[in-house]
Amino acid sequence: MDSVMPLKICSYNCRGYNNSKSAYINQLLSQVDMLCLQEHWLSDSQLSVLGSVNLDYAVCGVSGFDNSEILRGRPYGGCAIMWRQDLCAQVEVIAADSKRVCAVRIVSSHWRLVIICAYMPYEDGELSTDIYVDQLACIEHLVHSNADCQVVICGDFNVDFTRQRLHTILLSSFCENLDMFPAHGHYSYDIDYTYCFGTIRYSTLDHFLLSGTLYETCVDSVTVVHDIDNLSDHHPIFMYLSLDTKYVGITNKAHSPRLSWVKASETDLNQYRDVLGENLTHIILPTEALTCRNMHCNNDSHTAALTRYVSDLTKCCVDACQRTIPVTKCKQSSGRIAGWNEMVKPYRDKSLFWHQMWIDNGRPRSGTVAECMRRTRAMYHYAVRNAKKNGERLVSERLAECMLSNNNRDFWRKIKKIRNNKSVRSKVVDGISDDVGIANVFVQSYRDLFTGVPYDEVHMQHLVNENSVNVVNA
Repeated sequence: MDSVMPLKICSYNCRGYNNSKSAYINQLLSQVDMLCLQEHWLSDSQLSVLGSVNLDYAVCGVSGFDNSEILRGRPYGGCAIMWRQDLCAQVEVIAADSKRVCAVRIVSSHWRLVIICAYMPYEDGELSTDIYVDQLACIEHLVHSNADCQVVICGDFNVDFTRQRLHTILLSSFCENLDMFPAHGHYSYDIDYTYCFGTIRYSTLDHFLLSGTLYETCVDSVTVVHDIDNLSDHHPIFMYLSLDTKYVGITNKAHSPRLSWVKASETDLNQYRDVLGENLTHIILPTEALTCRNMHCNNDSHTAALTRYVSDLTKCCVDACQRTIPVTKCKQSSGRIAGWNEMVKPYRDKSLFWHQMWIDNGRPRSGTVAECMRRTRAMYHYAVRNAKKNGERLVSERLAECMLSNNNRDFWRKIKKIRNNKSVRSKVVDGISDDVGIANVFVQSYRDLFTGVPYDEVHMQHLVNENSVNVVNA
C-alpha cells in the first residue's frame, strides 16, 4: 500500500558545492521531498555532479554565470532544485530564462504546485536594484504562466523583513500584488535567524513565500536547523505542507553478504580447519560406488550415492565457512574525507559538546558559552577545510604505503575509490523527469529515423540501382 505523507521542502544556501559539503546536502535530502539550493557556484557543465549526491533524487538547475565569460575570481551564484524520484506525481522543469531562478511544476492526482527557487542580489546600489526588479518580474511571469497551480517561492532573498530597506519594500510590494504571503507571518513559523556573519551579526534572509490558499490551509510548520556540520554561513529552513503526498513503492537492492577470505585471520583459518574436520567425520563414504571399476556403470544406486556424497561435502564446507569466516558488509558512502579521524574528528566532538551546551543554555547570543560554541565551531570548519586541502597528499601517502608493503589488494581498492565507479546520468530530458515521459520524448525524436528506412523490396532495389548509377558516373 502506498504511504501518504506531508510534502517536505527545504531551502538552503550552501555557499558553494564541493565534496566536503555533499555529505551534509545528502543529510538534508534524507529528511525532505524537495531541496532548493542557492549559490552552488557550479558551471552549466558541472551541474550534473549534483545528480551523484543521492541517486534517488532528480535535479534541475542553472549556473550563476555564462560559460562563455572569462571567470575572474571564484565562481558565484546559481540555484538548483532536487526532488525525490519516487514521488507519485508528474514533475516538469519550467524554463525561467534566468541565472538566478529555476522552477518545477508538480502535478499529482490531488494538487498542482509550482516550486520556484531564487537567489536574489543583495542591496548594493542601482545596478543590484535593477537586477532585483528584473528577477521579481521573471518570477511574476512564472506565477502568471501557471495560474492553475498553487505556488511556493523559496530561497535567499537577501532581505530581512524586520529592516525597512529598498529591497524589502520591493519584495513586500511584489507579495501584495501577487497575493503571496511570506511564511514569517504564519503562527507555525519558528525561525530565529537564517544567516550568521562571523558568528556576530544575525539576520533572516532566507524565506518561503506562498499562495494564499497554501498559506491559510496547508502550512504545518516552518523551522530552521542550526548544527555544526553546516559549513555555510546560511542555515537550512524547512517547511511541511499538509498536502496528500504519495510515493511509488520501490524495493531497494538487498545486500547479500559474501565470504571474505582476505579478512580471515590465522585464528579464523584454524577454526575453519577444525570445524571442517569435525563435519567430515559425520559423512558416510559411498564405498561401493567409489570402488566400482566399471567404466560404463549405469547403476542408479551408484549415481545417487555419489551425488549425495558430493552434496554432503559441499554442505560441510559451506557450514564451516559460515561459522568461522568473516563476511563482506554493505558498503555505504560515509561522505568523509581523507584524514577525518586524525585531523577532523577531535574538533568535531569538541564542537558538538559546546553546541549542545549552547542549546541547553537557551542559545545565548553572547557570553562564555556562546563564545566557546563559536570558537570550537570555527576550529571544526577550519579542520574540515584543511583536511580537504591536504586530502590528496594523504591519499598519495597511503598508496605509497600499500606499494611498499606489497599489499596489492589495498592498493587497487584505494585506486577504485579514487576513480569513483558511480556513473552520473541525467535524470531530466527536455524538462521531463518520469520514465514514461522520457521514453515518449525519445519516441517522438526518433520517429522519423525509424519510419524513414525503406522496408519495401522494390523501394530497396530502386535505391541500390540508383547508388550503382551514381558510382559508375563518378
